Amino acid sequence: MAADQTSSDRRTPHEALIDLSNEGLAVLDASGCYLTVNPAGQRILGSGDADLIGRRAVFLGDRNWPESGNHCIDGTVWIGTAEVEYHIRPAQLDTGEGCRVVRFCPTDPAVRDRRALAAFTRTAAAIACENQLDVVLDRLAAEVRDTVGMATCAVILVDEATGALHHVGKSGLPVDYGERIELCRRQGAPLATTKAIDEARIVISEKFRDAALADPRWHPVHDLLRTMDWDTYVAVPLVVRDKVIGALAGFLTEGRAPDREDIRFIAAMADQAAIAVSNAQMFKRLELQAAREERRKLARDMHDSVTQALFSLSLRTKALEVSVDTGEDIDLVEQVRQIHELVCGAQTEMRALIMHRRPAALGEEGLVPSIRKHVAAVAAREGLSLTVESDDEFYELDETVEEDLFMVVGEAIHNVVKHAQATSAVVRIRRSFADASVLTVTIVDDGVGFSGPSDDQYSFGLVSMSERVKAHGGKLTVRSRPGSDPAHGTTVRVEIPSLSPLGDDPGAGDEVAHDG
Repeated sequence: MAADQTSSDRRTPHEALIDLSNEGLAVLDASGCYLTVNPAGQRILGSGDADLIGRRAVFLGDRNWPESGNHCIDGTVWIGTAEVEYHIRPAQLDTGEGCRVVRFCPTDPAVRDRRALAAFTRTAAAIACENQLDVVLDRLAAEVRDTVGMATCAVILVDEATGALHHVGKSGLPVDYGERIELCRRQGAPLATTKAIDEARIVISEKFRDAALADPRWHPVHDLLRTMDWDTYVAVPLVVRDKVIGALAGFLTEGRAPDREDIRFIAAMADQAAIAVSNAQMFKRLELQAAREERRKLARDMHDSVTQALFSLSLRTKALEVSVDTGEDIDLVEQVRQIHELVCGAQTEMRALIMHRRPAALGEEGLVPSIRKHVAAVAAREGLSLTVESDDEFYELDETVEEDLFMVVGEAIHNVVKHAQATSAVVRIRRSFADASVLTVTIVDDGVGFSGPSDDQYSFGLVSMSERVKAHGGKLTVRSRPGSDPAHGTTVRVEIPSLSPLGDDPGAGDEVAHDG
């Protein structure tokens, strides 16, 4: 007892304080090996003083300490199942030799929480601002890897048809790792990722490296595993609207196991990954839908403009051919001039459609003057009596409303020429008597009428007209009576709330009625 007391008395106050400290304290020699470690440090490192002295410090990793200069290092390292923060600074021994002093302690849970929150916030911002899915998922995988202290992390999506796994976001993995794993899957290797996806639950696979090296089905990754210290594999399913689409997964190094907070964070980031993938899929669907709609609109516009001109052109050229064959006395120059005008008009309309401009006939004249001009041209060309009546030459309408109304009138007049066998028609444009905010456009002809769409082109024309009117919350009515009826002919009536051009409910009020 006396000897112990004498030994204790010989300790300096500084040494006593170091021994009593709750923080780990260690001194490293010039090569980075432990010279001394206080009791708290031995507890954190999980080894006694005798086992630590002379061993290279875990804090340095593979880095080389600068030969000179006042360089300090701050960082974190996983020791067993605990994350440890450390601070290293240069110092000097009594002998004059250089050394390093390390202060270290387990990371405060509050610090881990703040770090996880910051990573989560950065990921959410990337999802909101970045439009490239691979960039977002790579960032997310890196955030998870750095925050949890994983060796690797990846976002993996499963192909519903083939079951193939696609590594779409990666951090810490070799470039060809996804291809290697796919070969393992095809050879029947028991993948924890597939299990997590199939069973829709978190899967933790311990001692993965030893098990995989002993299984020939994992042969495509054997050479890689022999160089790595990957040990525990964690896979968390990605769920979108109750459907598992993949997993957020990665390796931890040997001796490192995820705790409850790690799993919670990985699960939260898996939800973020699922949102990113879901958003990307939604945007892709919207792009496809927009492309289809653009194609439909182009087809509709071509039918409503260019097709009409081409139809008239075909009639003109056929009539000219018949006249030449029969020797009929015709003004050939005038006929060719009219054909030339039709060709030029079709070219102008096509150019306008390709350049996404307003219909060429609208120009700067406004809706009613443009309709008058178009109807007069058709009347002169076809030899019909076509007139336009309006209570206002200059309605204040949205450009898109003007475009669609012009196209609707053009299609209705085209149908009169092509189907009605009419001698006259009138276009009436006026405000509704019942509601001054509603603009009505009516096209009435004295033709043979119809009992239903007579061919596909005619049906397409009605659908086109209906869609244009529907887009502005309007109503389209088509009423037709056959030639045997005294009130024979067809009436096309359009009602659009002109003071609210786009309407409050674009899907309401659409009607196509056929009265035989």
